[in-house]
Amino acid sequence: MGASTNKRYLQAALALTLLACSGLSGCSGNQEQSGSNSGSSKAAVSAGARAKTPSATAKASGKAKGTGAPTTTGTPSATASPTLIMTPELEASKKRALATPPPPKPELITVNSDDGAIATAKYWVQLNYYIYVSGRTNEYKELCPGNTYIATKPVEKAQEIHNKGSWSSPVTITFTNAFRRSDYKDAILVQVNFDREAFTQYSEDGNSEYIDKQSRWSIVRLEYNGSQWTVIEASNHEK
Repeated sequence: MGASTNKRYLQAALALTLLACSGLSGCSGNQEQSGSNSGSSKAAVSAGARAKTPSATAKASGKAKGTGAPTTTGTPSATASPTLIMTPELEASKKRALATPPPPKPELITVNSDDGAIATAKYWVQLNYYIYVSGRTNEYKELCPGNTYIATKPVEKAQEIHNKGSWSSPVTITFTNAFRRSDYKDAILVQVNFDREAFTQYSEDGNSEYIDKQSRWSIVRLEYNGSQWTVIEASNHEK
């Protein structure tokens, strides 16, 4: 693959910045916007725990004169949204998630070198999953300052998810390779390859989604601000 093709591909990858599906339910991994997950949905509550509210069906009573449109009688009743029944097991799962400690900040984050940039890029990958697990975003905001998409949207979405009562089980990351992209001379770009273990997303609407283990890669653009590395752009992809 030539240098120009590499650059076009990377530009497209960076355009697919992380985050943003809708809430934890019905979305294949908010942490993993680019690239699809093969997770299968599973009910988080038993069938009998769901609210049962049959809706009334409007009845046609003829046609209005001159319009041909049917008129209706009766008022449809609202259907209650299913809610998550917090069993002791789910309570324990949520408690574990919220108590998850943040990944340790790498010592090399303050070192203006390729090794420092690589360590910081790995840190971003870890924090990107951590904010959805714990709902805590201070470390992420420190690493990704400013008002860019990657600095604001993941934080907003993680907070929105937790405010609704949803959460994600802790995510285990195993790094397999990480290196500075030598084909970009005018920017610091680090590619991080990693295996992400399976995890479960729990939704406030009573559903859960099991997300299968995947091999993934991220591309992270960084800048050194004089005292530490910060993340300017990043994306997360399935291999």
